[in-house]
Amino acid sequence: MSLAAWGAALAAFSGGKGVEEMRWKFRLSLAAVVLMAVAVLVPTPAGAGAPAMPTLVAAGFDSPRGVEFFKGTLVVAEAGHGGKNCIPGTPTICFGRTSQISWVNMANKTHTPLVDHLFSAAEFFDPTHGEALGVDGISARDGSLMAILGVFPQAFANYQCAPGNTECQADVAAAKKEAGALLSVRSNGSWRKVAGVGAFGFDYTANIPNQEHDSNPYGVLAVNGGSYVADAGSNTLEFVSNGGHISVLHYFPWRDPNPHAFPSDEVPDCIAKTDDGLWVATLAGHLYRVHGRSVTLVANSDLKHVTGCAADGQGNVYFVNMWTTPTPPQPLTGNIVKLDTEEGTSSVIAAGLNFPNMDVVGPDGNLYFSADSVCPATGIPHLCDGGGTVWKLALPHDNEGGDDRSSRRD
Repeated sequence: MSLAAWGAALAAFSGGKGVEEMRWKFRLSLAAVVLMAVAVLVPTPAGAGAPAMPTLVAAGFDSPRGVEFFKGTLVVAEAGHGGKNCIPGTPTICFGRTSQISWVNMANKTHTPLVDHLFSAAEFFDPTHGEALGVDGISARDGSLMAILGVFPQAFANYQCAPGNTECQADVAAAKKEAGALLSVRSNGSWRKVAGVGAFGFDYTANIPNQEHDSNPYGVLAVNGGSYVADAGSNTLEFVSNGGHISVLHYFPWRDPNPHAFPSDEVPDCIAKTDDGLWVATLAGHLYRVHGRSVTLVANSDLKHVTGCAADGQGNVYFVNMWTTPTPPQPLTGNIVKLDTEEGTSSVIAAGLNFPNMDVVGPDGNLYFSADSVCPATGIPHLCDGGGTVWKLALPHDNEGGDDRSSRRD
């Protein structure tokens, strides 16, 4: 089952001699995307009454995903571009340590690594362009930045390096330790592994009927006492305590009866918090309100293929539709939807975005989001010449109090 445009979940790989298979959720041939990209890659306003058009914050990111403010500075999760260790096939899977989290200097549009050489895997449909998985969601709380990596370590358990290839051995060790891991990152670049969420999710799905044996932790929201994680592969919402205990709060069993649907299952991938509870959105375009273990499906026709969401502390949640076409995904069709959770109304506030992915409400009360998220730092001609990008969207404010960051995170 394909999920999106960059490969958001490995499902199986035996590794050694014999079967060499990786099933990916979120799969889309970049060659097809390039052929469809015929317009100028500039976001367009949503129409009358929409805020100002987004402005470019910085470019040249390597498959950008999560965005967050950490110690007052914008940081961006970059999933990377895989590595040198390749598993032949269609597609070819290559993995290494090219994922990172970067500080952004918004004054001069530059960025430098906060932490680098993290696990990354990419599937290649041609020799030059791969769709990556690595660090995806990031969320700050209490002086630490929580970062979730995709995939699960069981996928690399039996991978064999050539004798004496120490670089490969280091890459495999990183894959086994970091794939699917929740990390706590300090501002000096040091980090520790809090929990193996991907390993947990992969084991959890082993005996669930009509569920792929899979895990791909993708969205994270740090709160007091721990972090919520949306697993796009196991279709679960989990809570991970600061001590590393993992509990499943909800399993999302929905599957589309159409075997050609895109995606064919729920794929939860983002979490936001308001006074009304948690809001979990999915790549299938569904929205759930969560109170403890109680879950309510909330109808909203503006949500199509959600990959990111962020709350502003005033009862509004901003959802990122990575694309809005049914099948296949097309560039320049992404948008951002504002939901007033108190009134239950929503509207599109930015459109014509090129594969946007995740967002955050900044301390200035404006929205920051990643885009060109299927693109390496070197770019892809006619699709994203400048590589991955991050943008700023000015938001209208409901009151003069500004953004209450504490209520969004509590």
